[in-house]
Amino acid sequence: MRHRAAGVGCAILLAASPVFAQSPTPDRDRIEPDRPDVTNSTHLVGTGRVQVEGGGTYTRTSAELASFGSPVLARIGVSDWIEARIGADGWVGRSELHDRQTGFGNVQAGAKLRVLSDSRGEPIVSVLPAINLPSASATKGLGSGDVDYTLTLLTGIDVGARGRVDANYGLGRIGAGGGRPHFTQHLLSVSAGVSVAERWDPYAEAFWFSAQEPGGGAVAAIDVGAICHVRNRLALDGGLQVGFSHAAPGLAVFAGLSVGLRRPEQ
Repeated sequence: MRHRAAGVGCAILLAASPVFAQSPTPDRDRIEPDRPDVTNSTHLVGTGRVQVEGGGTYTRTSAELASFGSPVLARIGVSDWIEARIGADGWVGRSELHDRQTGFGNVQAGAKLRVLSDSRGEPIVSVLPAINLPSASATKGLGSGDVDYTLTLLTGIDVGARGRVDANYGLGRIGAGGGRPHFTQHLLSVSAGVSVAERWDPYAEAFWFSAQEPGGGAVAAIDVGAICHVRNRLALDGGLQVGFSHAAPGLAVFAGLSVGLRRPEQ
């Protein structure tokens, strides 16, 4: 999960870890992306493995305001209980009436830590601390210019042989920009998916942010999409988001891919 103030036009999916639907039936040799939804699963990439996830998002907040981004995330398996993560918003932009601004977005660093596992060794509770570094231009309105700090609690359960439900609660101190103090942001999200036809993992999700700017309203939206596992180490994804609170973007579309890299000895 990645958060920032509404300087990017409240483009929630740019903040989602660029982030993800999870395979309901994990296969140790098949990658499990943390994208494209907001909710992150408890699962870590295998020790010594590297997984790269990226894509593009177009968000239409109103008739006058639209934004886009190209988030990318690298996940590195350090051990069976820790995964290092580094990401970036990529090339981002916002367009409001006749004003159009583009540039490189913010950079994120964090780690996913396994806290509690079940009798099979599957993680059922993990935590994800992260820091958002203000590399995006505040003068162009692409970021706040402040550092953000977030901590997210991750949990999830398998439902039958093919289903899975994941839930997140996040707490962040988000930069407001312009020399103003940081504000507190809460996140609640739930994502439910099912594995069908061996390669397809469709999902549906609902999420809520308490605010994207100081004094701003809550952002609530739903999104639906699917991951297609072309191969064990290659997955494509895509979907659609619709906002249902006043502060949420009306519509967003997104697509991307995830690639798993083999360990040197493999």
